[in-house]
Amino acid sequence: MGKFATHYTDEELATIKEKWLKDKEQVDKEYEGQYHWDRDKAYEKYLNNANLRALFRFAAFLYKGIFETGDLKLFPNEHPKIIDAYRRVLANGYYDQSKIREKEVRRHFGNAVKRQYRPKNK
Repeated sequence: MGKFATHYTDEELATIKEKWLKDKEQVDKEYEGQYHWDRDKAYEKYLNNANLRALFRFAAFLYKGIFETGDLKLFPNEHPKIIDAYRRVLANGYYDQSKIREKEVRRHFGNAVKRQYRPKNK
């Protein structure tokens, strides 16, 4: 399909998933018993492209914020999207067959992360 294709092919998805599962197993062994932040940072290095790495970084930040601190400023419909995206990337090594959809979700999560750093009085 090429670099500028809008969707992953089935062969690409199969190879991405196969490589991801090997890399994930290696990281799990190496980071066993350590903080999940370190493990997530190590996972990020092995993802297929920069867009997926950014999506996973944002999803991991928001996922941990939901379950640990709980003081995130999120819209009500964002909770299930964040949980789903984090778990799908961990399970498969990719988010969706559509590269366009991955980019939209990454942008949405980036805005949600940016929202966490705005001053409280504004």
